Parts: sequence; structure tokens; C-alpha cells
Amino acid sequence: MTERRRASFKIVIRRIERPFSSSLKKEFEWLCKSLGFFEPIDRDKTASEIFLEVVKATEEGKPLTSSQLAKRVEMSRGSVVNHLNNLQRSGLVVRQGRFYLASSRSMFRTIEEIEEDIDRIFAKMKKTAREIDEEFGLRVEE
Repeated sequence: MTERRRASFKIVIRRIERPFSSSLKKEFEWLCKSLGFFEPIDRDKTASEIFLEVVKATEEGKPLTSSQLAKRVEMSRGSVVNHLNNLQRSGLVVRQGRFYLASSRSMFRTIEEIEEDIDRIFAKMKKTAREIDEEFGLRVEE
């Protein structure tokens, strides 16, 4: 992602069946669910609405404040900030001052960057696991 990204973030990937509908909104919601940022209490899928608004604003080069987002999605600013915090923890949204931007300029690049993050994390975990196995005298298989 960009260099603005925080070193610590939370990645959640869920296996969810892709919708049969070719509706852009349904497909976007599926991506959001697969990335794990729909909470059970988010029945109205406002997290995806907020994320979509941030993505559109980023593409237009016009980042939004939490107040502007709250007005666009017709929610309280506090609720919007809560969703934005979750999106930031997932690495999907970054904050610059009082403005929020998508961490990437496209959904495809966002997914690629998440995949790269996961690959780096697993590479470190595998290296550590190999060192532990060797320390215990276990045979490490390739």
C-alpha cells in the first residue's frame, strides 16, 4: 500500500460464497464481507457504504472528513468514526490530518496489496517456525 500505512494492522479474510447477482453493489459488499469488516451489528452494511464513499473520493482526489462522510451516508459522526477506525485497522483506509483516503486507488490494487501483506507475514512465520523446528531437532521438510 502507501507509505502512510501503519506498521500494525489487522487482516481478516473470510471464505464467503460470491453472490450470483452481477450487481456492482452486491459484488462490492461481497468483497467487504470477505475482507471481514462487516460486524454482525452492521445490518445496514454502512461499513461498505462508508468505504465506497472513501474510495470514490480518493479516486476524485477529494478526500473527506468524518463529518462529510457522516452527511453523505446519513449517520452520526460517531458511528462513521467507529467504522473508519475499523477500516484503518484493516489497512483499507488511511487518515491524513482530518481527511480519510483509501489506501489504494483501486479495489484490484487493494486486494493485491493485502495479498502481498499476507505473503510477507507468512514468510516471517514460516522462517520462525523453521528455526523453532531446528532448535527442537525436528526434520524440516520442504
